Amino acid sequence: MVPGGITEIIWHFAGYLKIFDDIARFRITPDEGDYRSDTNDYTSHPSQFALTPADDVTDSRPVAFQDAPAAGESDHHTPRSHLSSASAIDIDRFAPSYSHVVMAPISPGSGGGGGDVIKAIYQEGGEQSEIQTHQYNNMYDDDAVTGTHSANALAALNNLEVEADHAIATMVAGAGSVVPAEWHAPHDTASLPAFVAAHDQAWAAHDGTADPYSVKPGYYLNGVLQDPAAIAPDQVPAPAPDLGHGLGQWTLDGGNTAANGAYIVDLTDSARTMVVMGDYFKTNAVFQTNSYMDNDHVTVGGTAASITTGGDQATNIADFVQHPGAYDSLPSYFAGPNWSVDVVQGDYFNVHALVQSNYLSDNDVTMQSSSSTHYEIHAGQNELGNYVLINDGDFNYDLVIVGGSYHGMNVIFQNNILYNNDTVQITGDGINPNQTVSTGDNHLTNSATIENYGGNNNLPWTSDLDDLVHNISGGATEIDPSFGNLIAGNGGTFHILYVTGNYYDVNAIWQTNVVSDANMAIQLQQSPSSVAAAYYGDSMATQNVSTGGNVLSNDAAIVDVGNTNTYVNGQAYGDTILVQANLVNQDSDHVVQTNPQALVPEVIAFIGHDDTTTTSDTQHQATTALPHDDPMACVLH
Repeated sequence: MVPGGITEIIWHFAGYLKIFDDIARFRITPDEGDYRSDTNDYTSHPSQFALTPADDVTDSRPVAFQDAPAAGESDHHTPRSHLSSASAIDIDRFAPSYSHVVMAPISPGSGGGGGDVIKAIYQEGGEQSEIQTHQYNNMYDDDAVTGTHSANALAALNNLEVEADHAIATMVAGAGSVVPAEWHAPHDTASLPAFVAAHDQAWAAHDGTADPYSVKPGYYLNGVLQDPAAIAPDQVPAPAPDLGHGLGQWTLDGGNTAANGAYIVDLTDSARTMVVMGDYFKTNAVFQTNSYMDNDHVTVGGTAASITTGGDQATNIADFVQHPGAYDSLPSYFAGPNWSVDVVQGDYFNVHALVQSNYLSDNDVTMQSSSSTHYEIHAGQNELGNYVLINDGDFNYDLVIVGGSYHGMNVIFQNNILYNNDTVQITGDGINPNQTVSTGDNHLTNSATIENYGGNNNLPWTSDLDDLVHNISGGATEIDPSFGNLIAGNGGTFHILYVTGNYYDVNAIWQTNVVSDANMAIQLQQSPSSVAAAYYGDSMATQNVSTGGNVLSNDAAIVDVGNTNTYVNGQAYGDTILVQANLVNQDSDHVVQTNPQALVPEVIAFIGHDDTTTTSDTQHQATTALPHDDPMACVLH
């Protein structure tokens, strides 16, 4: 080592904070061959079943339910009852379950099936679920790091915070105005069914008129339908460069990450056939906004500086996918001779509401003045993440009968909001350092997928269906075998869910990222000592400032496995709705390159010459103590 040594290596870590809220709820079951899930697992029980069939078990005379609407009636009333929130999530095989009893395949409605009557038993049943998950991360990492007059830095930081709060409030209001007022849905399972019912009632009142934001299903990139689907742009910026161990100053004030991931797999409505006495409503909707402000002021005292501003990317991706039903390519069988009917008195609820939010305040003021050190400040690079997976339901029923109306809705709301206004001033005093400034390269991404299996194969209504519903609603225990040919079975016991009221099938996801990353970075690189110059040789001192590179991402997917065949006695309504917006409030940069000596007095006046370092937040600091002759050398001792 050169006599006298190198002065010092100074690191300030004011960032690198990480917050993750990760929920992945599932149940792993060993392979037991062909089985059905235990209906007592993760079940919220509905109200008491009050059906009383005829006393004579051989008597098939119908006994009517009081709550059952007449055939053809449309029922638009709001929900009558609710379940308590489920405490856990079930994950099972993504495939129908079959009996080992093999019967000759038939087409629904064809002849055959034998002359014996179909035996039907009734019981309280019907697994219902209301699952609600709210995830919130809030992080405050506002830093003032300076080796000089702390009052200047704290005052500057306060100004940054005030301006950032005002700008973010404006952007939040702007993003909220993009979503139509009628789509400001409640964030809880208790209120969502009523919201969906009101939406569908208004839809029916307008004779099924399409929403103003209706689109054709497909893959959309920033509001444009892609056919075939385009490859999404790379949303991950290049990794941070290796800063090495050379002479100079490095400031990393950005590089924050805020991410949400939400995934719902809904198997609850996965019957082969659904019969709806009222109306059938199905809506798929996605609302996405990216809003950012990146207005930078850069002043560099040097003629060979590399300055990069802008380069921000805002991307909205929405994919609406429709597949055939799970039973579409499978053979059908005679539905009998034993029917098991689970009866739900009143409305049926299958409602999932996921809310995810990240808020990060990372406003920084960093000041560096050194000559013979390797001086790094890491005031950003924070990470916040929310992740949740809900896999709910199973292939429990061959037939679902809804006495009222079916209300189905899958909806995703996604918002990214970034404030990244920066002020950068760097210069050398008696030296011409290698200077690099990067203030942009932020990435904002929303990605939403709604994938439906079935639910779109509507078959014509017949009088035989009226008779079938009349038998089930009346609690008939012996049913004519011809009905076994009306509805396709899967072999073995024929499982039926009968709901006397409306059926609410709702999946809703809200995702929001808000990042405030306003920065002021000032660097003054002075001439190195003779000892340092001899050690480093001819290598040039470096000044490097990075205040951007933030990543905000929302990723959501809803996989809704519905019925393969649908019979509707009322009206059938279907719609796909999309709103995508990139809101750039400001994206103007002001860059000035001046004579180094002209900028030095201005920087020195702000930085000053005292030898105290002030940090407004707790940081991890790492130093390597070496002999020195630099005014910053004793800062961390």
